[in-house]
Amino acid sequence: QMWYEEQAEVAPTLHPARSGFMDLSDIEVPSDAQVFMCGPLPFMYAARQQLLARGVNPERIRYEVFGPDLWAAQIPS
Repeated sequence: QMWYEEQAEVAPTLHPARSGFMDLSDIEVPSDAQVFMCGPLPFMYAARQQLLARGVNPERIRYEVFGPDLWAAQIPS
């Protein structure tokens, strides 16, 4: 499933795409799903919370941060 914040009906992707922010409440998510995410931290936090609420084991959720390298900025010199 694909989501676009705006103009999902004309998005150059698989159709039907959904408009707005990702909402997994009506999407079938198997409890044994292996999930791979990338994106900004607020997106991944929200997606992870939805996945956990749907019964996905946290050990099956992997991620890669898209955005500023906040971790490297916290390493002492």
